[in-house]
Amino acid sequence: MAKRRELRMEGVSLSAIVVSMRLRKFEAFPLAVTLLFAAAVFCRAEWRKDITCPAGTEYRDLRSDAGRQEFCEKLLPGSLRVKHGPYHSWFSEGHFGSEGRYENGRRVGLWTECDRFGRCSKKIYNLSDPEEERRPGFQPKIPVWYANGKYVFDFTSCWSTWVEHSGEKEFSLNIGGYKPRCEISYLPEQFMEHGGGGDYTCEVPYSVGKRLFSSLDLRSEFPKLGLPQFCHTSSQHGEAIILVDRRFIDFAYTGDLQCATVQRSEDGRETLEFTLIPYVSELTVQLAQTDGPLIGRLCLVGPDQKVGVSHASTGKPVFSFALSSVTAERKKQEKCLSQAVNLKPACP
Repeated sequence: MAKRRELRMEGVSLSAIVVSMRLRKFEAFPLAVTLLFAAAVFCRAEWRKDITCPAGTEYRDLRSDAGRQEFCEKLLPGSLRVKHGPYHSWFSEGHFGSEGRYENGRRVGLWTECDRFGRCSKKIYNLSDPEEERRPGFQPKIPVWYANGKYVFDFTSCWSTWVEHSGEKEFSLNIGGYKPRCEISYLPEQFMEHGGGGDYTCEVPYSVGKRLFSSLDLRSEFPKLGLPQFCHTSSQHGEAIILVDRRFIDFAYTGDLQCATVQRSEDGRETLEFTLIPYVSELTVQLAQTDGPLIGRLCLVGPDQKVGVSHASTGKPVFSFALSSVTAERKKQEKCLSQAVNLKPACP
């Protein structure tokens, strides 16, 4: 993805841009090449300003390759910003992309959305969804803000939106409150523009509540507060262990394991037994009681298995589900587990 370029149409002198280019970069170029490049810049700048921004926002006009985004942005303390107001985009001049309105970083109301082949559809986006509204503590407002030198993140509310951070370190937070855990994707600028690494996803139980951080690099901030590491990069080989609820929505993963062991019964059946990190463990017990039965998936091999819940002598919840009874499938599961999980002889 090419690096985006911002062009503020208000107060820009096109002739000054062309003269500046000639003086700084094209002194050794033939005149014909200079005029050709200047004409291309002129054509790109002919796009007019089509939207009116609400009070308290700034107008943005972003160009990337032949495309364009035109929108309004609300600047917030702590170098945070969100789209707020009307939005237009084009794949290229005359080739429309989408049109609608943002509210605090979230699409709301009626949108027109087109693909690169000119096929368009209309969709209505709500300020909040039933899945969000049924959560205790939910509020339809930006769940992260800056106050008294700290970033505050309300994981209980977890209103779904998109927040960007500018300054020396630029990144975006894509926040979603539709799953059993608050999902935050950390997307640094270089990842957004060129792909590659640097991104990660955090899945935080809503019960973590409201927390104060020195930065919004949550992967480094959670351990500083003594919290479990809820952030992980995507596995190239997929998750070895996934737990899903009765709606088949996943909520726990390999990285949430605290301890895991494979136990063999007298009849030769093997069972994976494991404990989970704090907050995720409590969430799993709660889901087993309200949304059960829970389902375990192991290395995407063999059939889904019902997850059992018991308690150790210490009172700690222990979860379990059986490995496949088919020998070939079980061997694949055993190999996958040995590579992805630090198996213990037993879990305390």
